[in-house]
Amino acid sequence: MLRKALILACFLACACLACTMAVNAQETQNNTTLYWSPVTLEYPCASFTVEDAQEINYSIYDQLGAQSVHVSVITAQLYLNNAPYHMAGIPITFSSDNDSIAYLEPDNRTRPSDANGQAKILLIAHNHTGFVNITAESEIIFGHKLSDTCTVRVVGWGTVSGIVTDQNRNGIPNANVTLWIWNGTSNVKMLPAADNPQLSNDGRTAAIGMYTFVYVPVGSYNVTGEKEGHSYYRLLDMYEQSGTVTANIAIPDYAYLAPSAPTPTPNATVVPSTAAPSDTPRPVPTPMLPVLAVLGVIAVAALLKRKP
Repeated sequence: MLRKALILACFLACACLACTMAVNAQETQNNTTLYWSPVTLEYPCASFTVEDAQEINYSIYDQLGAQSVHVSVITAQLYLNNAPYHMAGIPITFSSDNDSIAYLEPDNRTRPSDANGQAKILLIAHNHTGFVNITAESEIIFGHKLSDTCTVRVVGWGTVSGIVTDQNRNGIPNANVTLWIWNGTSNVKMLPAADNPQLSNDGRTAAIGMYTFVYVPVGSYNVTGEKEGHSYYRLLDMYEQSGTVTANIAIPDYAYLAPSAPTPTPNATVVPSTAAPSDTPRPVPTPMLPVLAVLGVIAVAALLKRKP
């Protein structure tokens, strides 16, 4: 009987531990915010990954218009016998089929693999919704050619910008501004992006109360502004080629009081005197004092001598 009770207790402990681990894993997943990108893989593909390019000088694309392109990094992985093949120096050639949606950087589309068996190339996407197929080809050994294709989905995007103001139409600095995906009746979730949520500008780099969300995909949104428990919202729609959508938020029951600037206290200054400095009087020695002292001593001695 005791043995059965011990077995049952161990089983219950294991079950509780498993439930706790599952709950913790779910909470970790819920708390993880994935960075939203307008360029993603349509289907999972072991041979390819797509990620936003970092430290890209977008000014070289200025002739195409502000934020009219998005640059991603396509990484192709060599595979051999269904396992990643880590071999450097193997040429990998990239190609694509829909340059009107996105195109590969034109220079040197054949890249040698690195020590991990990977090669990278930039994909420049236009601000259009559509698909493009990316193909990578290689020949690990003579006569053994490898080829794989992934489908990349590109969505149109735009910019959402505006100013958060109070009931007197004064800009509110450092207000919490959040962009939500809107389904027509309620917020679905916060748009996962690096700049969401954000604080409205404090006037150092733009107008007080101004906010800006970039690379917002086509869809319906609700942008909210909040300051010290007071909040309001603005609904908007982003269409392809919308460019910048202005969505100002006026919080009707809040009045922002700008901190008063401290009154500068004048510093005390020392005014130098223009009068000529006077010499400190010094005591003048009297020449008769030593003589009088000697005469006094002689007189005292004479009196003492005359005394019977």
